[in-house]
Amino acid sequence: MDSTFQSLEKITPKSFFSLENPLILALLIIAIIMLVTYIYYRYVIIPMRKKHLQEQENLKLQQAELMALFAELAPDPIFRFDENGKIVLANNSAHNIFPHKILVGEHVEVVLPFIKSFDIQDLIAHNKTVNYTTLLGDKYYQFLIASVPKFKFCQVYGRDITDLKKTERDLKVALEKAEESKKLKEFFLSQISHEIRSPLNVITGYSNLLMQELHDKSSEYNDILRSIINNSKRLYRTFDLMLNMSQLQTGKYEARFERINILAMMNTIVNEFRTFADEKNLKLSLINRLEDENTVTADHYSIAQIFVNLLDNAIKYTPHGKVEIFLYRDHNNICVDVRDTGIGISKEYQDKLFTPFSQADMSYTRPYEGTGLGLALVKIFIDLNRAKIKVNSEPGSGTTFTVILSGDKKWGLQK
Repeated sequence: MDSTFQSLEKITPKSFFSLENPLILALLIIAIIMLVTYIYYRYVIIPMRKKHLQEQENLKLQQAELMALFAELAPDPIFRFDENGKIVLANNSAHNIFPHKILVGEHVEVVLPFIKSFDIQDLIAHNKTVNYTTLLGDKYYQFLIASVPKFKFCQVYGRDITDLKKTERDLKVALEKAEESKKLKEFFLSQISHEIRSPLNVITGYSNLLMQELHDKSSEYNDILRSIINNSKRLYRTFDLMLNMSQLQTGKYEARFERINILAMMNTIVNEFRTFADEKNLKLSLINRLEDENTVTADHYSIAQIFVNLLDNAIKYTPHGKVEIFLYRDHNNICVDVRDTGIGISKEYQDKLFTPFSQADMSYTRPYEGTGLGLALVKIFIDLNRAKIKVNSEPGSGTTFTVILSGDKKWGLQK
């Protein structure tokens, strides 16, 4: 027989339950291990887990207390309501809005009626955030409604915007007054322009008629009449400058682009200023060096005003000598030079040459007349027509303004 069977044959009831039996020994060891494991789990693991959970709960409570304290001390109203619309939190600022109501436990729609406009369940389920501005009592509030799906409630943050609304109303009133003022100014300028231009045209017309009648009779009267005509034109041009600047600043000016014969236009302008030059004994000449093409596409009125203002300034600031207009081509560009032998412009003043109401001499005793609008309008009209302008001047050596018109036949046209 096998040795194993031989050993089993020797086991008796008494020896079976002894520790000498390996089976009993193994079972005993397993029982001891399970007992130790149970004791460790029961008296070590479970207490540690309970302690950890308690610490987490305490931490949550502390955080909740801090958040509640933060909400309580916030200067703006804060509400919290659950998915049923029941208010579970309202800070001091919220109670200040409703001093005679018990907010906690009240339905939010009773306190904040605008909540009826929203589906509370939908807000929470889809984590939505909405803004709403409303009037509560005599104050305007802007409310931010933020949902918190994790805890199934909504938080409402309010902000008093009464002062902002007042400022908004004040700005609206100020804007309306400004619009009324602008319309009144436009009406006034148009009316005063008509009332002044009409008599000036009569004065100029009759003065020209008298000059023709007295041409060979009395040079003294001719000089007086020429002075009347020139001063009438200057007054006429002053109102033109004011109206042009007003139209440009209010956006009322409408450019009309067309084909312009630059030579013919300059001839007309030079002839208009001939009497001004004669009055100061200045030589005024137009020199054309354009061989063939001398037409451009531009806004006729603004281009004419550019050269009218430049020529007016050239004559005004030239006590003696000459004023010359040169027309020439530089590569593909058509250029117009307005040259004078006048007082010139200092380098310091050239930087603010195109600033409205600016003149080199701003004192009341300045020797030259003018509003300081001419060159400012020149720069605006240059930009309007997408042209360029350069100045070259030295005090006491005269000034040259160069207007550069692009050689493109459609220069100045907006695409």
